[in-house]
Amino acid sequence: MNTLIYGFHWKSQSEAIKNLAKNKIINISFWIGAHKDADIHIGKLRRFQFEKKNYKGLNKEIYQKVFDEGFETFADMFSRVPTAYTLTYQEYKNIFNLYYDYFSDILINKKIELLIYYMLPHFGSDYILYLLAKHMGLKQILIYQSLVPNRFFYVHSLDDYGKFKEIKTTFSHPFIPIEKKPQKKLFYMKYIKPKYKSCIVNYFKNLGKWIYRKHGYMNFFAFHKFFKDCIEFKINYNKYAKTEVDFNKKYVYFPLQMQPELTTTTLGGVYKDQLLAIEHLRTILPDNWYIYVKENPKQLGQYRDKYFFKRLNAIKNTIYISKEVNTYDLLINSQFSATVTGTVGWESISMGKPTLIFGKAWFSNLPGVIKYSDDITIEDILNTEINHNELEKKYNKLIQKTAPGIIDRGYIANYPEYSDEKNAKNVYNSLKVIINSLKENNV
Repeated sequence: MNTLIYGFHWKSQSEAIKNLAKNKIINISFWIGAHKDADIHIGKLRRFQFEKKNYKGLNKEIYQKVFDEGFETFADMFSRVPTAYTLTYQEYKNIFNLYYDYFSDILINKKIELLIYYMLPHFGSDYILYLLAKHMGLKQILIYQSLVPNRFFYVHSLDDYGKFKEIKTTFSHPFIPIEKKPQKKLFYMKYIKPKYKSCIVNYFKNLGKWIYRKHGYMNFFAFHKFFKDCIEFKINYNKYAKTEVDFNKKYVYFPLQMQPELTTTTLGGVYKDQLLAIEHLRTILPDNWYIYVKENPKQLGQYRDKYFFKRLNAIKNTIYISKEVNTYDLLINSQFSATVTGTVGWESISMGKPTLIFGKAWFSNLPGVIKYSDDITIEDILNTEINHNELEKKYNKLIQKTAPGIIDRGYIANYPEYSDEKNAKNVYNSLKVIINSLKENNV
């Protein structure tokens, strides 16, 4: 199959991909990566720092579908790219169209049949690529690393993430018991301190990137705006964040997720706007209930400007909670938790407490998870019972749909037994099975 590879550029990943080509499981027609074999450097593509010439005008018949479905999400995703931090709405549209024509040319003229992504789309350019391939009817494999060590989720469409109904292939894994408590060992939070990061320190970090990366990382005006937003956030955070919490009130715990980030931008749908989720949550709660909204310990200035706080403060009985308040105290004393896709939902059902989710979370279909809809009532949530044995059973059935291997390099820290050689074999074997299954089942 003529294949476009997105990512897979560090050692064990690229070795696995090359072996797939060597054994004629795929034909690599185009590679977007950060290594010498790449047809285009992934960083330059994401920041649109490459020459796009000769408009081709391909895929005109599906343009409106892709634009209507994807522009708003593309703009939200692309806003995380440092070079885009000061762009206007019209410039986002111009960049969208340049990407559209660029990728259409590649997909059509390279006769692409399959696309394999090392992460779910979340930088904007990759989302346009995904939507184009989707509306062209091409096969796709999208990967997202699991919290289970050395395992990754995969889907063939973003709509199936959290459902995994299209995934028929299973990979064996030893049974994992679930402790009936919320505390989880989240390796990625190990060194995160719930203190406010210095805007001055971040300013000089960005200044260094601007100087030493030849102005390619963030333009001069962008990192000054970043600094301004950081200062404004710090002022508002110090003004509104509460460190004293009344645990005797009836409340729902809603910890904010960091933004911009894949977990909201890609998987949140319309609720990538977390305030919209909180607003809709408020409409189903009794008047005397509260919503405790805790700030994310890693959040800086983006998505937290003055109108964020004006809007949050307009929601009745909503309390903005300091980063320093213990998340498990807030969860344990709540009536239930609510989140777009955050790990708090998994922590909540683990202890036997229901969670209300607004987006596509990996745990969406496990017992105790209620997906928000306009007809959900408070009674529906409070009457939800969680059988812990059934939760363990369904969780382990879900893990069988994850494949061995580490695709996201950051997750090596979650697997002490890691080696490049073993991982290259794991990724190769997993992708081989997935690709062959995709061919056989014509997914």
